Order: sequence, then C-alpha cells, then structure tokens
Amino acid sequence: MSDFQNNALNTSKFSLSTSLKWGAIILIVILAVCGILLTRSSETPAGFLAKWKNAVESGDLQSYNALWVKKFQEQHTSGYHNTTQLFEENIKIEVNIANAVNRTRKDPQDPSYLRIEEIPMLLHTIGEPLIQSRTLTVAKTGLIRQRWKLVSEEVVSEEFGSDLSAFEADSQESPVDTVSQSNSPVAPFVLEWKKVLESQNIKKYDSLWDKSARKKRLENYRLARLHMDQELDVDLNQATYTPVAHSNTRHVVDNISVTVSSSGTFIETHPRTLTIEKKGFFFRRWKLINDEVGSDYITDQPISQHDQPDVDAISEESDLGINDGDAPIDTQYKIRQILGKWQKAWEEEDLDTYMSIYAEKALITRVTVRDGKEIPSYLRKKELHQKMKQLNRHYADIQIRIKKLEIKGDRAVADAQFLQEFEGTPASGNRPAYKDIGVKKLTLMIDPSDGYWKIYAESWSLYVDVPEFPKN
Repeated sequence: MSDFQNNALNTSKFSLSTSLKWGAIILIVILAVCGILLTRSSETPAGFLAKWKNAVESGDLQSYNALWVKKFQEQHTSGYHNTTQLFEENIKIEVNIANAVNRTRKDPQDPSYLRIEEIPMLLHTIGEPLIQSRTLTVAKTGLIRQRWKLVSEEVVSEEFGSDLSAFEADSQESPVDTVSQSNSPVAPFVLEWKKVLESQNIKKYDSLWDKSARKKRLENYRLARLHMDQELDVDLNQATYTPVAHSNTRHVVDNISVTVSSSGTFIETHPRTLTIEKKGFFFRRWKLINDEVGSDYITDQPISQHDQPDVDAISEESDLGINDGDAPIDTQYKIRQILGKWQKAWEEEDLDTYMSIYAEKALITRVTVRDGKEIPSYLRKKELHQKMKQLNRHYADIQIRIKKLEIKGDRAVADAQFLQEFEGTPASGNRPAYKDIGVKKLTLMIDPSDGYWKIYAESWSLYVDVPEFPKN
C-alpha cells in the first residue's frame, strides 16, 4: 500500500474517532440538560400565586410582565394596565391569597384556562383605603418546563372603606413565611454585607453581586455604591429573612435600617431590602441580585421660599392648646410661619409650594395604629409627591387643623409635634366627607444649599376608630 493510501486511512480513522468522541460528549450534555429539565416539576397554581403576589406587592414591573402571556398585555380589557398604573402611582398594595387555590376552577368559556376567583387586594390610597376583589385567568405555557401565565386580571368589585378587619382576618390565615436570622441560610452572607458597608470596602461590595444581576439592576447598584462614600451604620435587629415561595435558592431580607452620616453628622436613615440567590454552576455561592435603597430622588428645582406668597402663621382656629416647647423665640416664629405655609398649600392643593418645603432627602414615615398595633410604611419625596397628587384628585375640598403644637430645638434644627385633624370632601360628590386624626412630627433643618428651613423627616401616626372622628 502506498504512503498516500496509508496517510488517507490514518486520517480517516482519526476523523472518525474524533467525531465519535465529540458526538458522545454532545449526547451526554443533551441528556444531562434534558434530565435536569425533566426532573423539575411543572408549576402549580399555588406557586404561580406566590409569584404574582410577590410581583404586585413589590411593584416590580419586570417580574409582573414576566407573568403575562405577551399578546394579552396589549388588550385593553385584560386588566394589565390597571395594575401597572398602580405601580406608576407608587400605591402600596397588599394581597391575600389565603384559600385562593380552593377558589380555582376551569374557565367555563375555555377549559384549558383556569380561573382563580375573589382574591382580596388592599390598596393604600391616601384617605380611605380601597378594597378590591380580583379574578385571575391563567393558561399553562411551555413545552418541557410548563409555567402558568396571566391571560386576564379582572377587578370584580371595589369599595372605599376604613374597616379592614375582614381583610386582616383573612391575611392572618396565611402569615408571611419568615425565619429568624439564626435559621436562615443567608444570615452569614448578610452579616458579611453589613461588614462591607460599614468598612466602606467598595471592591468587596462589588464581589458580593452577581454580575448579570448587577447589569439588570444597575440603577440600584450605583445608588447603593454611592452611599458608601458616607459613614454607614447597619441595623439588622428588625430584619426579616423570607425564602421566596417559588424558588429553592432565593431569599429576601427586608426591614434593614441603614443610618448615613458624614464626619459624625447625621444625614438620613433609610430602609434597605436585599434579594439574595445562590449562583454558579459547579461552585454555587450566595450572591446579591438586588440591593434596594431608599433613593435620593432628583426633582425639579423647588420654588424658593422668597418667591412664595407671604402667609400668616398657623391660623387661630388651628392654634388651640399651643405649647411652644423650649425652642428660641425666633425659631418658634419661623417654624409657625412655615407650618402656616405648609397648611395653606395643602388646603389649596398647591402641590408645587407644598413639595418645595420638603428637603430632597426627606423621609416620611406613616404609622397606622389599630388596637395598639403599629403598622409602618415609608416614603421618599418622589413617592410623597405621587400620593399628594392622587389625594388632590380624590378630594374637592381639604381642611387641615393643627392643635397642641409643641416646638423644640435650636436655631438650626427643630422638631414640631402637633395633633393633626384632616377632613376631605370627595370630588365625586356622592360620598360623605372623610375625617381622621393623628399625631404628626416634623423635623426641620436649615438647608445648607439655600439657607431655608426644610422638612427633613415627617412621622404621621394615624389612630383608627377614634370616637371623635367615626369613619363614614
């Protein structure tokens, strides 16, 4: 046999051997992938409901969009835009899915669809909360890993009302599945995150993030990184560790409090929420996939207080039972003027003037006190702007009364605490006026950027079922 024939035969054998080798490798990979996919069970309606509840309550538009069959999102009657509008208005939403699976049945018009009926939803609108009942229609999609997707989200009933006992009773049947810090598998990671923040180790902070998640959550990542230029004190005492219902490897850590200071001077305290997931193929480690900060919102240039119309201090009607506290006389006088301006702007629905009195980093805390139990929520300036805009649309006439005012402080910082009475006449004209009463505390400081007094913190405690102001 010639050398040419020998070389051709050897080359043929080598090519065949290489092809078989790579073919076997590819086949093994395909079988492994298929095995992994096939061992993952199809999603149950309960798993879908947990995802839907989490997306709606968090206001996460990306997660919410992922739950929909795309072609139905564009249909006006599907209900998609009703929920996304609530996200845009920063309305806080609570969903009760207790026993919802028991109210699941096949759609009579299309047996391939499921209807999950009468899901209670609580919208924390300004004034009276709005209670809705919703029905979801879902379809199963996917070939190997089947997942439920929304076809419609219908509001079947809604009403304003302050009696939330029925909703709260239902909610207690399905408590949030939280675990203590000691029992949570992500607790060591959270402690490492706390240490990194307090040591201002930016390089180490970057390594805590999953790289792909960092790109998706670039705005949150940049904001969190920006805060590390200041002194941070992380408080984990009230933190809650919650495993995500539809994932075996994802956890949410909420109610983290971070205090920001500069050279020992307090700047702000903001809430923080971490989403942590185990990442990696061979070596799996916990990684940040979101680090949500109480953001520093940039708004339009506020109206200068010199440009605002002069107004008197708090009206005599509101100035009942006044106790000026220990602040200097000139501070008391100035704070009373600012409160008068704040009160007048609220009553006249002058939103620009109202918001100009708040500092850019203002933190608003709202606490509902019912049966001795405090239920807090937190807003930044941008969120307050949206809620006040919504309130102005809801009420045609607003009256604010300030009583038992007490002002403490010095010539640069002051606390004003008072009893606030609110009365609003709905714009629709077919509902009685809404009234409430509570304690408001404002922390005001001279803004170094313009030298004017601004509200840096606001705390509002609403007392439910006060006899003097029964809910209509």
